[in-house]
Amino acid sequence: MTWKGWLLRWHRRIGAIAVALVLLSAVTGAVLLFRASLFAHAKPRVEPVATPVTLEAIVAAGVAAGDGARATDVGLPGEPDEPWVVWLDDDAETEVYVDGRGRVVGRHAGIDGMGRVLFRLHTGEAIGETGRYLQLLVAVALCLLGLSGVVTLTTRWRARSRAQARRDGNGAGAAEGS
Repeated sequence: MTWKGWLLRWHRRIGAIAVALVLLSAVTGAVLLFRASLFAHAKPRVEPVATPVTLEAIVAAGVAAGDGARATDVGLPGEPDEPWVVWLDDDAETEVYVDGRGRVVGRHAGIDGMGRVLFRLHTGEAIGETGRYLQLLVAVALCLLGLSGVVTLTTRWRARSRAQARRDGNGAGAAEGS
């Protein structure tokens, strides 16, 4: 077997093994990326404030409104009448809405950890340390697939070009000889 045949065989094997994990990662990643649009809910409106309290005060108010979970992220208001959003690291992925004065004006709990489950599936954490290494292997496999695909295509194109040149050369020589 030539190295090109060996490369093509391994390219196909790696692709067949990686496809399930790649699809899982792609689907969960897409849902995570668009979850705000997919599971939209109305945020409360607040009275605009000229000078809001400090970011630390807003985070502290959000954390105090939760069950003791730490804050993982803070969303800035997009409009003057929108609240700050403090995301908590609890199983419900609670969003706490805080106005510019540091008062909690609302809360929204996610779908009982659905985002957390999706994230764990996406990263491989759902099956522990092994899953994380599996996802790493899938990432490496994707790189190898891309590289071996380019090499395979390049060698095929070159072979076709050489064959075409031989046909053209032979055809030209035959036409000149007649």
